[in-house]
Amino acid sequence: MDIIKIIGIGIVGAVLSLIVKEYKPVFSVCIGVLTATVIFFLILSQLSYALDVVGMLASRLSIDDVYIKIIIRIIGMAYVSRLGSEVCRDAGQNAVAQKIELAGKIMIVASSIPILTSVLNLLLGILPG
Repeated sequence: MDIIKIIGIGIVGAVLSLIVKEYKPVFSVCIGVLTATVIFFLILSQLSYALDVVGMLASRLSIDDVYIKIIIRIIGMAYVSRLGSEVCRDAGQNAVAQKIELAGKIMIVASSIPILTSVLNLLLGILPG
């Protein structure tokens, strides 16, 4: 029942953040970041399990490890940039949040170029010409 623990920590962190926000807004943001960090560490075991399963499936399907690593890196970038932008929004920094999201999207596109190149090469090899 890890999800119950995670939800409890999230609710306690949110309520505590709201209470502290009236007196010390800076500490409110810190509580939000700390809560998110604790939740992240609680899900690491599940994340590790998911990565192991993906690796096992990739080896069974004879998919190159390079592509799996790129996809996992892209997923990680999406989650981390979303987390960073949400923390900035919670702190009232919408402009910074938008820049973090833009940087995340650009990095995802740049990281996906090897996969895109491989798919295009595959398509060019299949098409008559």
